[in-house]
Amino acid sequence: MFKRLSADASTVRFALLVFALAVMAGISMRNYLLFHVIAELFSIIVAFGIAAIALHTRHYAPEDEALSFLGVAYFFIAIFDLFHTLAYNGMGVFPGDTANLATQLWIIPRYLQGVTFLLITFDVPRHLGVKEVFGGFFAVSLLAGSAVYFGYFPDCFLPASGLTAFKIISEYIISAMFLVAVLILYRKRATLDPKVYKYMMLACLTTIASEIHFTTYVSVYGMANMFGHLWKVASFYFVYELILRKKLMEPYEKWIDLYHNMERKVATRTRELEAANLRLREGQRVLKQLNRKLSENNRLKSEFMATVTHELRTPLTSIVAFCELLLDEAVGPLNEEQRENLMDINIGAQQLMILISDILDMNKYEAGRLRLYPEKVEINDVFTIVRRTMLPITSQHRLELQIKKAEIPLIFGDPERIRQMIINLISNAVKFTPEGGSITVSATVENGQAAISVKDTGEGIAPEFLPHIFEKFRQGDSSLKRRRSGTGLGLALVKTLAELQHGSVAVKSEVGVGTEFIIYLPLAAEDGDGLLEETDQAPALW
Repeated sequence: MFKRLSADASTVRFALLVFALAVMAGISMRNYLLFHVIAELFSIIVAFGIAAIALHTRHYAPEDEALSFLGVAYFFIAIFDLFHTLAYNGMGVFPGDTANLATQLWIIPRYLQGVTFLLITFDVPRHLGVKEVFGGFFAVSLLAGSAVYFGYFPDCFLPASGLTAFKIISEYIISAMFLVAVLILYRKRATLDPKVYKYMMLACLTTIASEIHFTTYVSVYGMANMFGHLWKVASFYFVYELILRKKLMEPYEKWIDLYHNMERKVATRTRELEAANLRLREGQRVLKQLNRKLSENNRLKSEFMATVTHELRTPLTSIVAFCELLLDEAVGPLNEEQRENLMDINIGAQQLMILISDILDMNKYEAGRLRLYPEKVEINDVFTIVRRTMLPITSQHRLELQIKKAEIPLIFGDPERIRQMIINLISNAVKFTPEGGSITVSATVENGQAAISVKDTGEGIAPEFLPHIFEKFRQGDSSLKRRRSGTGLGLALVKTLAELQHGSVAVKSEVGVGTEFIIYLPLAAEDGDGLLEETDQAPALW
């Protein structure tokens, strides 16, 4: 749309030019001197406009060397045309008959025009900078102006005989320059910008027409002189149109096109984003529904697991109790085979109790219902219960269980949870320790905390698995042979229970040598209840 408006504006400008030429022709019939002043002032203003536009926009289009060259040339042409107008016969600016001076000051800028168009068609400006071009034109203009001032420039008009031979020949030479430029432009038309080709050709042809008319006049007020000036005005207009289009209109059109393209892209992208937002909102709605269903399923799963594990633990407790009662021969003596069978039942029940307790406690923790009951704990009392629980299991797997008596202060924690942590670590060691190995349980004081160690002589844990062993459902290297499979909850539960009691768990392991887990728990205060002064307050779940 903008290009169509630009074309319409160009048509309007051309129509105004034709109208202006017609008006100036009418003025020349009434007052030729006024006509001459108007025509020359028009050319001078246009020439200065060409120079201003070309030179002030050269940094925005540095590849348009020819147009910058044209701007410099028309700057000096405008200066000579201004002096020509002031010297015109009848203006009275300079003393005496100034017809010859005015004609001399006319022929110099025409030579500058011809040389300029020739150099442009031969691509000379491509190899010159603006400073060099300006300096060259300045030197030539100064030399020509000095020649006129000191009387060394050839006469161009004599009142007695009219135009001199030098003036007429010069006009033909200038016409020939423009004709050569026309021929070169025609040969290069396929490689030139269509607008550059069009307006350069029009400027050359109108200048040729102007020069031909200036070879025929006898009086400076004659018809030939008038037509020569009209053709000159048209020539300057076409150069101005070229500069205006290439230096101002086309860049602006490109920016407008870019702006409209950007607007279209932004509008398209906005629609795409709106559609994506709609899809996203719909996805969020569906996701919320799925999350609600998932939360409900998790709740039902947790309740189901809690119910199942609780219901399983009740009969298992009875099985373990009756096995221990029978093994104590409270109801009668047992033979060796009966004792071994009861031992297998008791060990299996104990291991199943440990597994069920882990599952139940983890479900309670995730549901926020796990309760701890901290108190001052004598660790050797806990060790006694652990020995009675785990010794049958380690013996069945032909492992030596060593539980060393600890000489440490009282620990502040939940004795049942401490026992559970130690049993879980021993059960884990049983899985990875080959027959004939040993498991050692001990307790010391490190950095003001109780350090309960469970150390085995098993297969060890590869370094790449150590950072992940306390994650739920992670069981280390699954490629290693193990005595029993597990849920992967034991170590995660140990870490959780330790942290709930203001403690922590560390691990040291070497493949082929063994693994040591260390539970760090706070010591009890020496006087009164609770932790030592340096420990934090009890966790919220206590």
